[in-house]
Amino acid sequence: MSTPPSPDLMDLDAFEGGYDHELFAHLREHDPLHWNAEPDGGPGFWSVTRYQDVVAVANNHSAFTVAQGTQIPSRRAEGEGARSIHHVDPPDHGPLRRVSTPHLRPVKVKALEPDIRTVIDELLDKHVGQGTFNFVHEISARLPVVMISRLLGAPLEDCDRIIEWTNRMSPDDPEHSTGPEDAVAARNEIFEYFRSLEDQRRIAPADDLISALVNGSANGKPLTRGELDAYYLIIMVAGNETTRNLLSGGTYALHQNPQAWEALYQQPAKSRLAVEEMLRWVSPIICMRRNATRDVEMHGKTIRQGDKVVMWFTSANRDPRAFERADEFIADRHPNDHLGFGWGEHACLGSNLARLEARLFYSRLAERNLRLEVMGGPARLRSNFFRGTKRLDVRLEHRHA
Repeated sequence: MSTPPSPDLMDLDAFEGGYDHELFAHLREHDPLHWNAEPDGGPGFWSVTRYQDVVAVANNHSAFTVAQGTQIPSRRAEGEGARSIHHVDPPDHGPLRRVSTPHLRPVKVKALEPDIRTVIDELLDKHVGQGTFNFVHEISARLPVVMISRLLGAPLEDCDRIIEWTNRMSPDDPEHSTGPEDAVAARNEIFEYFRSLEDQRRIAPADDLISALVNGSANGKPLTRGELDAYYLIIMVAGNETTRNLLSGGTYALHQNPQAWEALYQQPAKSRLAVEEMLRWVSPIICMRRNATRDVEMHGKTIRQGDKVVMWFTSANRDPRAFERADEFIADRHPNDHLGFGWGEHACLGSNLARLEARLFYSRLAERNLRLEVMGGPARLRSNFFRGTKRLDVRLEHRHA
């Protein structure tokens, strides 16, 4: 396709069609701070597309705030929700985040490795030799939801409900949601679900994340209703989507690069590097928004106080100024300082778990000598926030069968 004179990053056709990277390449070279209008009378926003600029915005909490929202649409949180973890800047953000740290730190996540292996093996056993199936629904969506449910202490029989709720939280894709109202309804159902689990933990605490949140405190005060709800939303939606999209997009990337598949079979331990490259290549979280707290000069333009500023992680991850051969999938790329989980204080809360799940999934495929054969192109999520895949048809077979 030919790049339009002024690329519109609110055109979801580009993301669903998989040609948004051509738009970002144009912007990085010709308009690295790009003003983008919004439909339906929105105020518009600045797009930051180069790696160093994205990192600079993410690190500058005094000039760029999360308090007015982190997605492009201007939906500002009110009341207790305005104090939720994803709407709070440092230094107040730290105490809120640390409430969950004991259950998400590397040593705690590492202890889940036997459970993750078991779940992966069960999923593989179910589908090996059984013909074509939708990888997203059967594996990449299910694995993270099962593990997050165990971490939280949610009943495993509720996993299908949780997957349905998280799907409905994508309001721009008609296959998943009927619109913003349906997304709000799904959000409220998630809140009610976890409030019922809270009531159980207050009576009988357990060694799980729900108990830690219910009984936790930030700056000496118990978490508010809005802070608790926001935690559940981040963990169940963002935690599920990032791993789901990493596995789906990573599997398709390996399909497009069969030499990388073969390298994994020869050395399963290299799955660690391969997963990092998948994170760079896929960018499960496409972007995050800030608002300027003061006038800021960048690339000869003035970002005015109050303006929305969008950090495009997906563009930064393909910036040739930061990565050699940025448009190539290099499974053993090192170093690899990608922004696949965002950057800085507000980087993905569950990144340790997502990395471990993906690493174990691909290493188990190699160790068991199983082959995932992709049967066609992906059906992509209609979104400029999550790099989602709705359907990826695959077959799972023994390599030498």
